[in-house]
Amino acid sequence: MMNLYMAGTDLVRCELTALGPHGPYRLVVDHGQGAIVEYFHDLKQALAREAELEQLLMSARGAHTKGVAA
Repeated sequence: MMNLYMAGTDLVRCELTALGPHGPYRLVVDHGQGAIVEYFHDLKQALAREAELEQLLMSARGAHTKGVAA
């Protein structure tokens, strides 16, 4: 699954990949300052972390996070 959004003037790309039929899962977040790569055993945890990182990146760049799931 891939998600693209703007955080301030930066284009952010989030990619969540299942490395096996039932996990683990790799989350990659590419942003203007580099990349964040994290691994999860549980899909729900990976999705929650993706939402958390999106909120952090948006707030760090002064953008609003209206509508972002927690």
